[in-house]
Amino acid sequence: MISVIVAEAAARAQRELSGRVLAVTLRSVRDLDIAEEATADAFLLALQTWPERGVPASVEAWLITAARRRAIDRIRSAQAARRALIRQTGDLRSAIAAADNGHEIGIIGDEDLRMVVLCCDPRIAVTDQVALTLRLACGVPTAAIAAAFLTAEPTMAARLTRAKKRLAAAGPALDLPDDATVDARLPAVREVVYLAFTLGHTAAAGSNLTDEELADRAQYLALALSLLRPADPEFRGLLALILLTRARAGGRTDDDGSQVLLAEVDRSRWDRVMIEQGMTSLRAALALPQVRPRGPMVLQAAIAAEHALAPDFAATDWSAVVDLYSELLTVQPSSTLAIGRCVAIANLVGPGAGLADLDEVIEVGGLDRYPYAFGARAQMLSALGRSGDAAAAWSAAAARARTAAEREFFAARAATAAELSDADRVIGQ
Repeated sequence: MISVIVAEAAARAQRELSGRVLAVTLRSVRDLDIAEEATADAFLLALQTWPERGVPASVEAWLITAARRRAIDRIRSAQAARRALIRQTGDLRSAIAAADNGHEIGIIGDEDLRMVVLCCDPRIAVTDQVALTLRLACGVPTAAIAAAFLTAEPTMAARLTRAKKRLAAAGPALDLPDDATVDARLPAVREVVYLAFTLGHTAAAGSNLTDEELADRAQYLALALSLLRPADPEFRGLLALILLTRARAGGRTDDDGSQVLLAEVDRSRWDRVMIEQGMTSLRAALALPQVRPRGPMVLQAAIAAEHALAPDFAATDWSAVVDLYSELLTVQPSSTLAIGRCVAIANLVGPGAGLADLDEVIEVGGLDRYPYAFGARAQMLSALGRSGDAAAAWSAAAARARTAAEREFFAARAATAAELSDADRVIGQ
């Protein structure tokens, strides 16, 4: 039986290192299918050998060596793949020697970023680039990716399979492109990192509200991108958005670990140092020459800043938030982002106006699987004193919850609203 320590180490390694191991292996063999299969083999081998030999001192180097060796084994057994490797290396024995070399060439800080850029290949649709990169480079489960795209899991699985085949068709030519081509891919790369952070900040599968390891990875990638292209305000804005959002994570739950609404957040739990770091990045982004209208990352960071700098919920500059959302929706139309504007309108003008706006957004479609659309509606209905309707909306949100934490939160709100509705009926009698 696998010990708990080994199982935890292997699981942590798979979450944190799968994209990096895949990237390094892919660079060695230039075949996506072989690299992906060899990477999976390496993690399986870890579960088989670590219980007897112990967890290695350098887990990353061990996994990369194991994956490269498994890749070479697969190449040896596949004639066509072997010929492709010979064309790349000129000598199969030199490739084997490189895989066995104790010095792990390519273990560098931006291997994760390199894998993201590789997956953002223009030969596949942009949405499929994003989905494929989340799966291969970030290790996001297919179910979570489907939830992020508001689609069914079988549909997303089929899309991922098609996208992987298109990417694998590059064969021996698969490699990191030159700087000019990288620049062309960066908008998709930025979208991947943004979505990865979104899925880390509010998980779309599993039991927990957040996936901190995925959020950590997204923050790392955002920092790497801002260093790679420091003159791009959108990358600065992306880093600012992540920092300003994560700085407020401490107030998302109460002492019992239950999720709370923004209006009920204990702001003393916010990380003021990280807020200042985020503001520094945002100020740097705003100081750069801006293409008008401003980009979506800068605008979302500016919205996050309004929330982060407000001393309490009532002091939030909701007029500025509405204006920023209005500008954002002109450059990035999105039903999920539109919900934020509806909520801001409800706080600025009143819940009736916000509800009317939200119902229009929901009527357009695309939010049937998104629980927070129904959660926002429930809050507005509660503010209007319509407890029965609010209970139904909270229940609808619970039915669409992606994680156990979300489901518990929405169900608890539904129960509270139902109790208020029953009390209102009693009083009315």
